[in-house]
Formats: sequence, structure tokens, C-alpha cells
Amino acid sequence: MSRGFLAMVLLMLGGGAMLLVAIGSRTHRVIITRRVEMIAAAHVDTLRAGPLPRITRFLRMADEFISAVFSFRKSHDWGTRSHSPILLAIGLLGGAGAWLVTRTMLGLPGWIAVPLTIMAFLTGPHLKLSMEQAKTEALFTDRFPNAIDSIIRMLRAGLPISAAIRAVATEPSPPVDAVFRVIADQMDIGVPLDVALAAAGQRIDLPDFRFFTVAVALQHATGGNLTTTLEILSDIIRKRRAMRLKAKAVTAEVRMTSYILASIPLVIVAGLLAINPNYLAPLISDPRGNVIVVIAVGSLATGFLTMRQMMRHATRI
Repeated sequence: MSRGFLAMVLLMLGGGAMLLVAIGSRTHRVIITRRVEMIAAAHVDTLRAGPLPRITRFLRMADEFISAVFSFRKSHDWGTRSHSPILLAIGLLGGAGAWLVTRTMLGLPGWIAVPLTIMAFLTGPHLKLSMEQAKTEALFTDRFPNAIDSIIRMLRAGLPISAAIRAVATEPSPPVDAVFRVIADQMDIGVPLDVALAAAGQRIDLPDFRFFTVAVALQHATGGNLTTTLEILSDIIRKRRAMRLKAKAVTAEVRMTSYILASIPLVIVAGLLAINPNYLAPLISDPRGNVIVVIAVGSLATGFLTMRQMMRHATRI
């Protein structure tokens, strides 16, 4: 494969990704505009608006399909914000970069380069969604006790729990306000409180929020002092958060050591390439060297992921 042809392929992939991003953003603007117009003209017969254009329906289905592909093995994705064009662009860039490194630069055979390219194409967007979800969950856990305190103050003032949930939903405290807004909207259309809380707990799938939904549902069904229960729950959530931060501080040295150990082989390889580039040439030109490279990279990745998973288990409280 010539360099000119490879450059042309990369340019086509980049242009296609940019085009998908532009089309996707325009599609979302069109959908939002149509919804605003339908709300503003509620007195007009809705049949006059007609169905959405075929291209809009197709792009919406493509958006859902691409998001489902990149969200494989994710039990929940309520905290993700990236749309499918962005995910597709990340996947194309990751796949093109993996192919450029494995096939063009290292000259690895196709049976090695193709699986690595597919893995890079799928892994990049998946990591993007996972980081967004983790960031949203951490922000929710940090702000959730304040929302519970707001509910406690409203209950002491004599407001019902439904009004307290609606008030929390109107406070500008994302992502907590969005979660409570869904619960309040479901209650407004007649969904019982326990059913709305159970659905929200299953969708959010965070231990602290599940404790809250179970406590509120039980107290609402059987009666009792909900204020005291929520005060205890808020105190427990804050103590668990303090323990998590303490565990992260204790394991900070271990985590830094693992990062240094994982980077040492890369630094050594970079130094050898700078001092004597021909020293590592057999790893690229010899098929046996290709196998050694794949095994070495796989071992480094496995060790790094194992240490990272151990650190996560140590700080998961």
C-alpha cells in the first residue's frame, strides 16, 4: 500500500467524520426546532405538521444503532452526552491510527493489524462513553446529599414529598436535577411515587440513590418519620464519600508506582530507538519479532488494566 493511497484514505475518513458530525448536529437542531414549533402552535391541528422527513428518521435510527454498538457491555448510560457522529469520528480516527501504526509503520501482517484496528475502532468511543458516565456518576454522588438536605428542609416545612421532589428538580444542580425531574414528570402524569422511584433507581443504578428510593418508598407506603430516615441516609452517604476519598489518598503512592512501572518499558524502547534504531529492526522485519511485539504489548496492557482494576476495587466503598 503506497503512502499516497493511505493519505487519501485518511483524508476521506476524516472528511466523512466531519460530514457526519455536521449532519448529526443539523438533525438535532431540526428535531428541536420542530418540537418548539409544535409546542408554540398547540392550537393548530397537529396533522398539518406531517411526519418527520425520511432522512431525519433514517439519521435517528442510525444514531440509535451507532450508540448501541459503542455502548456494548454497558448496563446503563444515562450520564453520557456524546452523540453518534462524535463517537463515529473518534472510532474512525482510532482505527485509522491503529492501521497506520500496525500495518504501515510496523509492517505487521494483516491477521494481526486488522483485529487491532477493529479493536481500536470500538475501544475509543467506548472509553469516551465510560469516562463521561463515570464523571457524571461522581458528580451525582457529590451533589446528592445536598439534594437530600433540601428535601428534609421542605418536609419539615410541611410540604409533601412530591412537592419536595419537584422543587429539587427545579434547582440548577446537574445531574441531580435531571434525575428528579424525570421522577416529578412521571408523577405528574399519574405514575405512583413508588413505581417512579423504582424505575429511577433501576435506571441510575447507584447504591446511594437506591437507598434513597427504597427508604422513601417504604416510608411513603407504611408511614413514619421520613425526615429522620433521610437525615441518617444523608449522613451515611457523606461518611462513605469521606472513606472513598481517604482510600484514594492512601493508595495514591501505589497508583503512581503502577503508572511508573507501566511506562518504563515504553521509555526504554524510545531510548533504544533514539540511540540505535537498527537494534529493534528484527522486531519489525522478522515475523517472529512481530509475534514478540504483540505479546509484549498485550502483556503491558493486561498488567496495566489489572493494576487499575485492583485500585478501583480498593477505593470502591
